[in-house]
Amino acid sequence: MPDFNWEHEAERELKRVPFFLRPMVRRKVEEMVSKKQKRVVSLADFKEAESRFRQVSSGKSEAELKNMIPVENRPGAQMVIIEVCQNKLTSCPNVLIDTDEWKNAVESWIHRNEISEKLRKRIRGEKIYFHNKFKISISGCPNSCSRPQISDIGIVGTVQPYFSQSNCSHCGACARVCPDFALTVEELPPVFNAQACQGCKKCFEACKNGCITLSLPCCRILMGGKLGRHPHLAEIVTVARKPEELISILDSAIEDYLINGSEEERFADFWIRNFSKNRIYQNK
Repeated sequence: MPDFNWEHEAERELKRVPFFLRPMVRRKVEEMVSKKQKRVVSLADFKEAESRFRQVSSGKSEAELKNMIPVENRPGAQMVIIEVCQNKLTSCPNVLIDTDEWKNAVESWIHRNEISEKLRKRIRGEKIYFHNKFKISISGCPNSCSRPQISDIGIVGTVQPYFSQSNCSHCGACARVCPDFALTVEELPPVFNAQACQGCKKCFEACKNGCITLSLPCCRILMGGKLGRHPHLAEIVTVARKPEELISILDSAIEDYLINGSEEERFADFWIRNFSKNRIYQNK
C-alpha cells in the first residue's frame, strides 16, 4: 500500500485511539481512503472509518478488542483467552462458585505448563488470529453469562437440589420459579426431572418450608464450543468439584489435542471430530 499523508486533525484523532488498536485503525482507514483513490487522510475520512468500526465493535470490551487483533507468531504470544462472568462487578445474587478461585487455578496451570507456547507452535502462519486462540469461559451459575457454550472449554457453577416430602405443603412455589421446568407439583410427591435441572438455587430460595437442600457447589465442564461457518454448542463432559479436578481434566484434554490433533486444527474441531456426544475426560 502506498504512503498516505494524514492531515493534522486526523492524526490527532488517531492518537486518541488506544495504543494497541492504532496500527489496525491506521491500516483500515488507509484501506478505505485508497478505495476512494485518495492519498490524503482527512478528518472526515477518519470519522467515517470510526463510525464503521463502532458498528462492528459495539458492545465489545477493550480486552475483547485487544484479543481480536492479529499478532505476530512469535514466542510469548498469548494463545489462551479466559472469559469470566461479571458476578464480582455486579454483586450477582445467582453466583454459586468463587470464579476468581477457578480462574486463578486455570491461569496458574497455563503459566506452569507453558500452554500458550505449546499452542503457538501449532500455528504455521506468520500471524496469529482470534480463531487460532484457545478460549476458556468461566460462569458462576447456569445463566452462563460468559458464554461457555461457544468456548473450547466451559466451566459452569452448579448445585444439586435434594427434596424432602415431610414438610411439603404442595404450594407449588418451587415449580413456579424453576427456569428449567424441572419440577411438577400437580400431586404429592412433587416430580423432579434431574435431566432438565441445570442446577441453580431458585427452588431452594422459594421453598418456605425447608423441604429443599442443596449440595456443595461444583462445576459442569463443557467442551467443543465454537462459532464460525460450522458452529457447535459445547457439550457437558464431566463435573469438577474443586479446581484441582478441573486441572486434571484440562491436562488430559490438552495432552490429547497436542498429540493427536491435526495441524492447525482448532481444539473445538478436534473434540467434535473425536468425542462429540461421548463423555471421555474423567478425573484422573
